[in-house]
Amino acid sequence: MKIRTSCIVAICSAVIEPGLAQSPAAEQPSAALPLKGLLSSPPHPNATARSSATATLAKIYNFATADYPGAALSIAFDNNARTTVGAFVFDPAASLANAFTLKGGVYRILVVPGATASIATAINHSNQVVGAYADAAGAVHGFLDVEGVFSNIDFPGATHTQAIGVNDSTQVVGDYIAADEEHGFLYSGGAYTAIDYPGGLITAATGINSAGDIVGTWLDSTGGVHGFLRRGGVFTSIDFPLSSATVIWGINDSGDLAGYYADASAIHGFVFANGAFNTVDVGGASQTLLIRINDKGQVAGVFFDALSEEHGLTGKPVTTDGD
Repeated sequence: MKIRTSCIVAICSAVIEPGLAQSPAAEQPSAALPLKGLLSSPPHPNATARSSATATLAKIYNFATADYPGAALSIAFDNNARTTVGAFVFDPAASLANAFTLKGGVYRILVVPGATASIATAINHSNQVVGAYADAAGAVHGFLDVEGVFSNIDFPGATHTQAIGVNDSTQVVGDYIAADEEHGFLYSGGAYTAIDYPGGLITAATGINSAGDIVGTWLDSTGGVHGFLRRGGVFTSIDFPLSSATVIWGINDSGDLAGYYADASAIHGFVFANGAFNTVDVGGASQTLLIRINDKGQVAGVFFDALSEEHGLTGKPVTTDGD
C-alpha cells in the first residue's frame, strides 16, 4: 500500500496545519497515528493527577541531520547513541515509506518481511527495533526486530496495530484501532494490556523506560491534544505552559521527556527535565518536533526548513563541562 507523506508522521505533520482532522474511520489504512484536532485549545478535563511544571529558557543542542541519501523527506524516530532509526520517502507523489537505520555514518534500509511500506519508531540498548508496516492487503501491523528475526505485534481483535516504543526489557508500547477507535497498549511477556487515558477520546502510548513508566498523547472530547505520563498506574496530564497542543513521544530512564508543542506561531520541540520544560528549536527551522530522548540526553526528531522540507535530526546537549 501507499503511505501518504502526511501519514508517515501523522502526529508530526498533522499538528502543523490548523483544522486538519484525520479520522481512523475516514483515512485509508496507513502506518499513522491518527490524532485529530491538534491545534484546538479546550479547558483541561479532569485527570487522576496533574502536572505542575514551569517553562524555562531554550536548551542548547548540537544538531546533525539524519537524511536518507536521495530521499525527499526523512524522519529520525530514535537514537540509542549508536544507531538511529527512522523512515524516509523517495518520491512524495508515490509516498512509499521505508524504515532505515543509520550507524557509523552508513544508512541502510530496514527490510521488514511482507511489508509494502514501513517505519522504524524505536530502538533499545540491545539494538532491538520496533515499528509498523503495511502489508499487501492494506492492514497495518506492529513489528519487533531482534537481531534480524522479525515478529508481528498485533493487539487481539484490532484492525491496525503500531509498535511505537520499546525499553530494554523488550516491553513494547503503541496504539491500535478496533471498532474505529484508537487505544494505546502495552505488550509485556507475551500479554497485551490496553492503555486509555481516563475520559480520553483517543490514546496513543509512545514511549516506555526501564522502570515501566509510559508516556503518550491523548485527545479529549473537544479535540484538545495533551501529553501524559503513566507511572504506577496513575495518569498525569502534561501540557507545555500556554501551548495550544502538547505531544509527548519519549521518556528515558531518568524520567526526562521529549516531545513538541504548538503555540500561536509555530511548532517547537521541548525537553522536560527536573520539573521544568525547555524549548528546543533547530536554528533557522520553521518547525521542530522532538520524538525521543536517550539516557545520555541525546534527542531525535524532525525539523522543517525555511522551504518546509522535512529532515531527520539528532542532537547532543551542550553542557558547561564540555560533555
